Amino acid sequence: MTTEPTLYSDKRGVRITPTRAAFGQTAYAMADITSARRGEDPPRRAPGITLAILSFIVLPACIGFGSTEGVVISIMVLLAGIIITVTAKPTYHVRITRTSGEVNAASSEDKRYVDNIITALNEALTRHN
Repeated sequence: MTTEPTLYSDKRGVRITPTRAAFGQTAYAMADITSARRGEDPPRRAPGITLAILSFIVLPACIGFGSTEGVVISIMVLLAGIIITVTAKPTYHVRITRTSGEVNAASSEDKRYVDNIITALNEALTRHN
């Protein structure tokens, strides 16, 4: 009995073979997949910006009331908001097009991880066809 070669496999439950693409509990037949590409959602900067703006609004009130602790906390929260905004990363998706439509099969902030899956999917597509 011959076993099917695995083109890609990882600890997150992704396994790509010439006939199947499994993403955790969801599996797709390669015969149903027409293409694979990377999608990208921009970084979510709104939480950091909101935090920075709120602390920037509170800071003058703390200065006006002479609250040293309030000023220090406001500055720390302002810095935290700036750090959150600057360090936000985009989310990359493995987008597969099937006969029934397009789906995001896997997502990660690691672009190389997503690209490795897409490379394996495209190799499986060429082997399958």
